[in-house]
Amino acid sequence: MSGLNPAFIAHQLGHSVQMLLSTHARWINSSNDWQELEKLLIGPKWVRRCEEVT
Repeated sequence: MSGLNPAFIAHQLGHSVQMLLSTHARWINSSNDWQELEKLLIGPKWVRRCEEVT
């Protein structure tokens, strides 16, 4: 999954990012892949925070 945008992949499959990750996380093997997943967990918090400010 390295280098691919999980949101794009999830949309193509008709899933949410959460569904994509919970279903396909077993295919993630490298530490870099797990670091990329951690970024996804931060993303929604950042969006919510920006929405609260505006």
